[in-house]
Amino acid sequence: MTSPRIEVLPTAAAERIAAGEVVERPASVVKELIENSLDAGTRRITIEIDGAGSRLIRVSDDGAGIPAEQLAVAFERFATSKIRSADDLRHVNTYGFRGEALPSIAAVARVTIVTRPAGANSAAAVTVTGGERGAPAVAGAADGTMVTVENLFYNTPARQRFLKSPARETAVIVETVQALALAAPSVAFHLVDGEREILWMPPESFENRARRVLGAALRDRTLTIDTRGLTGLTGVLGTPETAQARRSHQWFLVNGRPVRSPMLARALDQAYHTLIPEGRVPAAVLHVRVPQDALDVNIHPRKAEVRFADERVVFSDVVREVRRVLHGAALVHTAPGAVRWPGATAAPGTPDTAVGGDALPAGAHDVAESATSYGAAAGPDAVRPSLWPPPPLTAPWPSIRVLGQLALTYIVGETGGDLVLIDQHAAHERVLYERLLARRRAGTAHAQGLVTPAVVELSPAEAAVVSEVERPLAALGFEVEAFGRATIRLRAVPAIAADRDAITLFRACLADLGSGRDEHAGRDLEERLAIATACHTAVRAGDRLDQTKMAALLEELARTEDPYSCFHGRPTMVRLRGRDLERWFYRRL
Repeated sequence: MTSPRIEVLPTAAAERIAAGEVVERPASVVKELIENSLDAGTRRITIEIDGAGSRLIRVSDDGAGIPAEQLAVAFERFATSKIRSADDLRHVNTYGFRGEALPSIAAVARVTIVTRPAGANSAAAVTVTGGERGAPAVAGAADGTMVTVENLFYNTPARQRFLKSPARETAVIVETVQALALAAPSVAFHLVDGEREILWMPPESFENRARRVLGAALRDRTLTIDTRGLTGLTGVLGTPETAQARRSHQWFLVNGRPVRSPMLARALDQAYHTLIPEGRVPAAVLHVRVPQDALDVNIHPRKAEVRFADERVVFSDVVREVRRVLHGAALVHTAPGAVRWPGATAAPGTPDTAVGGDALPAGAHDVAESATSYGAAAGPDAVRPSLWPPPPLTAPWPSIRVLGQLALTYIVGETGGDLVLIDQHAAHERVLYERLLARRRAGTAHAQGLVTPAVVELSPAEAAVVSEVERPLAALGFEVEAFGRATIRLRAVPAIAADRDAITLFRACLADLGSGRDEHAGRDLEERLAIATACHTAVRAGDRLDQTKMAALLEELARTEDPYSCFHGRPTMVRLRGRDLERWFYRRL
C-alpha cells in the first residue's frame, strides 16, 4: 500500500478549518466583535441581527477605531494590537488577544468594516468575502467602528446544518450579550432583531446590571455580596425562594471576563446547602477577582473557561463568603400577593393578574418578564414593579405571637400585622439537626441510655450499612455493640430521641442511609445520619401541640443558624402580608 502524500493545505481550506475553532455559531461572532469593541474603549455598543444572526450581524461602537493604514492588517491571521510577545499571555488584561477573530469570521462570511479613529478626516472601509479581501475605500462615518457580517457559513453548508432553531440561536446571542454586559456595566448595550428591540441596558453599577440580567421576577429577591480578601467577590445572590431547576440564572465572571465554571457552580451549591431543596440551584451573578498571575485565561479556544492556580482556596473562599451573606439575611418566604377582581385598580407594586381576577399561573411571570425584556416597548428607563414585595432582607428574626395550630401541621402566628404559618415538622427538623451538628462539632454527643438494651436482628442490607457507619453512629449518640451474627444490641440513642421508639428510629435511619434514592448521598455519613435522626425524631404533621410547646419551638427556631429552612431546603415559615389580606376582603384596592 502506497503511503498518502503529505501536503500543505491551501490557504482557503486552512482558514475555514481554523475558523471552526473561533466561529461555532452566530453568537460566537457577536462575542468576538463585542469584545473587540470593549477593548477599543467604547461607551455604547449596538448589535443588530437578522435571521438569528445567519443573515446579518452588525456591531457598531464609538470606540477608538482602526487607522486606515492598519485596516488591511487586521484581517491577517495572528494580527493583534493586544499582545506583543508570549510573555504577555501571563498578564492578559484584554478580552480578545488571539488575533484570529476577524480573519476567522471573514473566512466563512462576507465582512465589511467601516472605521474611523478620533480626529481622522474620514472613515476607511474594506470588505472581505470568504477570505478574499477587496480594496480599501474611503467612507463617511462617525468615530468608532461598525462591522457587518452577512451570510454567515455561506461556504460551509455543513456548519449551517448543525445550527439550532432560529429561536435557540437568538437566545444564545441574547445570553452572550448579557454576559458581556455584566463584564462592562459602564457601557450601554442595545440589541435589535430587525425592527424589534430585544435588550436595552444603560450604563449603571455592576449590582444594578446584575439585577437587570437576572430579571424582574428576581430583582427584589436578591442580596448584595461585596467582600475583599485573597479572593474578592462582588455580585448579587438570589434568596433561596428564587432557586431554579436549571443554571440559566447563574452568571460567573473572573477578573472581568465572563466564564463557565463548574467549580464556582459547585461552590454556590455548597454555600446554599440545606437552604434550597435538592434538585434546585441558586440564582446568582458572581464576580471573582484573584491576582492575575494566579489565573490562566488561555486554556480554551473561545476563552470561555479559566484555570485557577489554587482552586481549593477560591472554592472555600466563595463558600464561606456567600454563606456569610446568606446567614446575615432574613430569608423569609413570602406568599404571593392578593388577587384582583374584575374592574379593580391595581395598587402600585402589585402583580399582574389574569382576566377575571385569577392570579397568573406558575411561569406566567417569566413570560411577562420576557415581553418586557425582549419586546420593542422596553426602553432605557423602563422599570417593572416588583411582583410581591418581600419583607426587608436585613430584618431581624420577627417576634411572633402564636395564635394557634392549623390542620395539626402549621403553627399560626402574627407579627407586625402580617400572618405567618410555620411548618411544625420543618421547624423542629431544623432545631434538632443543628443541635446534633453542634454537639458533633464539640465532640460531646448527648446519649440517652436505654433502661433495657434493645436487641435488633439486622437484614443483610442493614448489616452492610451498620458496618459503614459505626463511627458516625457513636458521634451522634447511638451506642451499638455486636450481639451475635447479624444482630446488634442498641444501648443508647441520641438524647433528642429519648421519647421515640428506639428500634423504629434506628431502622428508619439505616433505611435512609442505605436507600439508593437517598437525596443526601453526596453528604458525609455523619451529616446524613444527623439528617435522618432529626427527620424521624421531629414532631410530625398530625401531632397536636399546645400553646406552650408551639411558643417554645419558635424560640428554639429563632436561635438556630438557618431558621428559615429545614435541611431539605423547604421553608420553615411563610409570611402573608397584612395589606394582601386587606385586599382579599376588598378593604384595599
